Amino acid sequence: MNAKAKTAFQYGGALVLLLAATFFLAWFRAVDTKPVLSLDGMEFRNLSGKKAELQGKTTVVYFWATWCEVCTVNLPVVKWYASILKDRTGFSFLSVEEGENQAALNDYIRTKGVDFPVIQGNPMLLRDWRIGGYPSFYILDGGGNVRFAESGIMSPFGMFLRLVWAKIFWP
Repeated sequence: MNAKAKTAFQYGGALVLLLAATFFLAWFRAVDTKPVLSLDGMEFRNLSGKKAELQGKTTVVYFWATWCEVCTVNLPVVKWYASILKDRTGFSFLSVEEGENQAALNDYIRTKGVDFPVIQGNPMLLRDWRIGGYPSFYILDGGGNVRFAESGIMSPFGMFLRLVWAKIFWP
């Protein structure tokens, strides 16, 4: 095996191990998350005024805050994923803003062009979902069970892998 092939193999192996480790940690964190407060049927805070319809769908739940700089940096990726999932059968995207300041939320939605569904959170909801930091992503199966839980910036590829895995193994 030549040096270039060996180096490529080593980097590829390291990447696979890293992805497997983050995948396992997100799954392991989700095992302990069993929220009592369902988001199904809650009112959205965007112009549509619809209710959340999550039953039977693989769902991404995104917890964020208007004051969170990491959330703002991550916003283009979140918008992109929300736009992709809203047109897919069997998938849904929902976000929960931490809920401390309604005026700041309305201003943020308007100025940043947030067009995905937003539910305004409250301390009881955030505690029930074990939100320890922002942003936090949860992937739910069709029965509403948390299958993956992650905090911080989520890569588009990592999100894609988790959604596919959840759809295949926990429809």
